[in-house]
Amino acid sequence: MRGQAMGNEDYELQLKAIKLATERIFSLATTEEEVCRLEKAINHEVMYLAAIAQSELVKPDGGWDQFGR
Repeated sequence: MRGQAMGNEDYELQLKAIKLATERIFSLATTEEEVCRLEKAINHEVMYLAAIAQSELVKPDGGWDQFGR
């Protein structure tokens, strides 16, 4: 979706899919500790993937050099 803003309807659909997936994941947990561990893992993965997506959106046309510029 580079160069095109996500519309409100698309945003809501994506958010709904995330909520459903998260509910399914948490339903597999049998203890509070498992829920906490899953929450931490999900947050870590989301932050990692968001950093990649953000860097792709600002990446120079020629790509990044070896120093990340």
